[in-house]
Amino acid sequence: MKKTLVTIAVAAFAISSFAQGTLNILNTLGASPVLFRAQIYGPQASDPSLSLSGQSAAGTPSGATAYTGSALAGTGFNFAVYYGAATVTDPTQLQLLYTTTFRTGGAAGLIAPAPDVVLAGIAAGASAQLQVRAWDNAGGTIASWALAGTRGASSMFLSAPLGGGTVFSPDMTGWNSFNIYSVPEPSTFVLAGLGAASLLIFRRRK
Repeated sequence: MKKTLVTIAVAAFAISSFAQGTLNILNTLGASPVLFRAQIYGPQASDPSLSLSGQSAAGTPSGATAYTGSALAGTGFNFAVYYGAATVTDPTQLQLLYTTTFRTGGAAGLIAPAPDVVLAGIAAGASAQLQVRAWDNAGGTIASWALAGTRGASSMFLSAPLGGGTVFSPDMTGWNSFNIYSVPEPSTFVLAGLGAASLLIFRRRK
């Protein structure tokens, strides 16, 4: 009997040691009381190119960031989580983990939680580097954050030790609200650069 119990314990330990880590993806947690809430907003009404990050008065914990764009709602906007090893410092090195769209009505700005999402290549018990990104998908025609003309992202943040085996998945908390904003086309930067160069040449000739 003792040998059987020891064998089961060793097998369970081996499975958990090699298990892929899991995470509960969410941007709201709890109902009464709300333990965490980080809504995502549309472009600022006065300046659609302005990028903001920080908790609003409606967030939990609450903050003082004033978003004038509406909270994102419906299937016209994507919410995505990107991830990598805890040592990653460059967001371009993160890879897509999960994507969904937004809820509507009083739950605008929020997503339906996704429990126990597997982070391939990250072991249970390890932490992962995460970033939340959102974008206007132009009626479902833009499936990539990188290609979107109106998009935004959180700062990168570390997860709690990931679940797996007999360990429960942690909740994805500890990050702040942000807004999506208009990103200039590369050609706009080129034209701006040419304009600045022309001004310099003109001034030197004077």
